[in-house]
Amino acid sequence: MLSELEKISDRDERSIVLYARLWQFEKWLREMVYVELKSKKGRNWFNLNKIKNTYETDKAFTHIPTTNNNPLSFITFPDLLKLIDKDWDLFSEYLPPQNIWKIKIDEIIHIRNRVAHFRNGHRDDVDRLLQLMKDIDKGFWRFCTDYNDIHPILPPERDAVANKYVHLDPFAYKEISDNQWARLGTAPRGLKYILSVNSSRRRWSEKSAEIADTPGHIYDVIINLRDNWFFNYPKALKELDEFKDKLIHVCMDSLSKEIRVTIPAVIGTDEVCSIIDRMIEIAVNSLTLCHSTDDARGKVQKISEDWPEHVLGPDNPLTYLGPDMPCDFFNITKN
Repeated sequence: MLSELEKISDRDERSIVLYARLWQFEKWLREMVYVELKSKKGRNWFNLNKIKNTYETDKAFTHIPTTNNNPLSFITFPDLLKLIDKDWDLFSEYLPPQNIWKIKIDEIIHIRNRVAHFRNGHRDDVDRLLQLMKDIDKGFWRFCTDYNDIHPILPPERDAVANKYVHLDPFAYKEISDNQWARLGTAPRGLKYILSVNSSRRRWSEKSAEIADTPGHIYDVIINLRDNWFFNYPKALKELDEFKDKLIHVCMDSLSKEIRVTIPAVIGTDEVCSIIDRMIEIAVNSLTLCHSTDDARGKVQKISEDWPEHVLGPDNPLTYLGPDMPCDFFNITKN
């Protein structure tokens, strides 16, 4: 059976490749802006009045709805670039020097406009875009792996959030000698879940002993189920949706055994704890013994695709790609 693409006899392969790569580039650029701004500013990371009309117009088409809900999905590409310029210090570790970035991105804007308005492109358009993506490939790898470079909060007593929940991890780190820590412990029979509170830090944020209220620091909270318990992800996501404006992401694993939530520390201890308290309630109410192993990963990924951008499935690199996993982020093979 022919695919829809194969049915188009006059298709322009170069334009199709160009469009697909532009989509990939812009999708990840928007994700980067979202993570960096929200980790810096918390729930007030974006002025929603800027996209009010565009958002409401899109949602008015109730017969053809989409899952998009992130404000950055409703701003123009030039407006996205303005956000980057305004807070360049958040992105300088991932992108080329600002003067070079502006020159290269001006070319991409021109190429993008050609594609959007169905004009003939230059024979080097694809190569120009791919070269830029090669130039920023390492930066996007750093962006993603930093997100998964999580660390235990030690000692937990130094942080009110970590200290409040340390008793929910029977294998929490213990100090075995001066400044030497190891995971030790035993789990009581019948324990249904383990909760751990860790942290990560964005590159632009200064190292600090204080996590709470500190821009660029993120609480990384994981509830992991034990024994034969699994998550009813649709039920859990529906209830966690009340916190979508405060948290960064909700991440699901391929086995339906884990819920991971990332929360910007800048929102403060009380807000973070209220989310975790409710997260525990939701987790307990979303347990199930029913679970099919047939294409388990694919099913979880499909669930994530039925939700807005803050919900990530197991195929998204932000859920798994760590510093010990070198790769070509955009998968561009050099000729």
